[in-house]
Amino acid sequence: MDLRFKEVYRIEKDFKKVPRPLKMLSFAFLLYTLSWGTIIPYLSLYIYSIVPSYSEVGFLISLMSIVAAVISVLIGDLIDKVGRKNVLIFSFVNYIIIGPLYALANSIGALMVARIYHGIAVVGIWIPSQTYVRDISPKKKRAEYMGYFYTASSLSYTVGPLIGALVVTFFDIRYMFYVVGLVALVAAMIVNRLPESIKVRETMYQGIKDVLFKDKFIGKELKDYDDEKTLGIKITLIAFFTKMSSAILIMILALYIHNLGGSLWQIGVVYSLLYFPFTFQFAFGEIADHVGARKTLIFGASLTSVFFCALFMSNNIMSILLFAFLSGVGLAIISPVLSSYVSAMAKRKKGEITGIYGAIADIAAFAGPVVGGLLADMYGLNSAFLFGAIVMLAVIFVGLRVE
Repeated sequence: MDLRFKEVYRIEKDFKKVPRPLKMLSFAFLLYTLSWGTIIPYLSLYIYSIVPSYSEVGFLISLMSIVAAVISVLIGDLIDKVGRKNVLIFSFVNYIIIGPLYALANSIGALMVARIYHGIAVVGIWIPSQTYVRDISPKKKRAEYMGYFYTASSLSYTVGPLIGALVVTFFDIRYMFYVVGLVALVAAMIVNRLPESIKVRETMYQGIKDVLFKDKFIGKELKDYDDEKTLGIKITLIAFFTKMSSAILIMILALYIHNLGGSLWQIGVVYSLLYFPFTFQFAFGEIADHVGARKTLIFGASLTSVFFCALFMSNNIMSILLFAFLSGVGLAIISPVLSSYVSAMAKRKKGEITGIYGAIADIAAFAGPVVGGLLADMYGLNSAFLFGAIVMLAVIFVGLRVE
């Protein structure tokens, strides 16, 4: 049998062993992220049509993340008390309001309201879901199972830009925001059929009360984080720098292509190829489990840094398309490795630790667009790619010191 067919057969056989709850959760996120996948490539352009500078675009893009950073730590503690499902379902339902807020926005103030509300709700989706996957993952398959989960979302982010390109070519982007809420409701119905992954200890009311008062707001979470000592600091830096670079890339890429005279359709194709490597995260997760997390991390970071530099020097659509794809390969290699590090540290406090690292990623997602927008206004849009390349060198430096 051809080796390629043996590999496909093995992957298919392994997928059959994946727990049904993981498959259901992944499908729910495939639908949810498909609705956002149609919008993300054009979000910075949409905001730029309302505000006058790249700095303001960066601020509005990042506003959601700084709100999410505060909420992430609280949500992590809360879901360890009240379970994963209830918070996840409640957050999905809120998108019925979030979609219209974006669609009706016509000023910086209205966009700020939409981004703040979105920042609150999005944490209640990603933190519980990531923690749920960690709950049901065997120790030796942590990276692989997180890879399966992220692959479902990545499929949507790969297909979504192409659908979005078709929609924005003939219709107003505002219509797509209304679809988000409807799809989120379907995702909530799927999640409602999942078994809870932990024993629920408290009601939602009691859990919120304990998080705010008994646990001293975020005092308990910070103490648990401090218990991780040196390793925690290293993983924090890797997570921060990686997310910061990817946030810059996602924000600037569409603006840069548009500035070079690229069409909406070309923007969609570039983003589709950027996300395509993430559909193979389950495979990268398996590789990391077999050859070592550190080696895989260093390789992915090196690849990303090199092709961020290539994007800095690119001035035509075809080269941008190629280098964006290769940058995506590097980031996709890093993602399941980083998740496996966090899983290994989480132990019995999966919600708290996941929440803390969610907050770190959100702070990085705040810093990235802010810095990217300022650099774009001062030195040109492509200067943000060079900054991203330097940041990824820092990932390599720290990664070499992780045991």
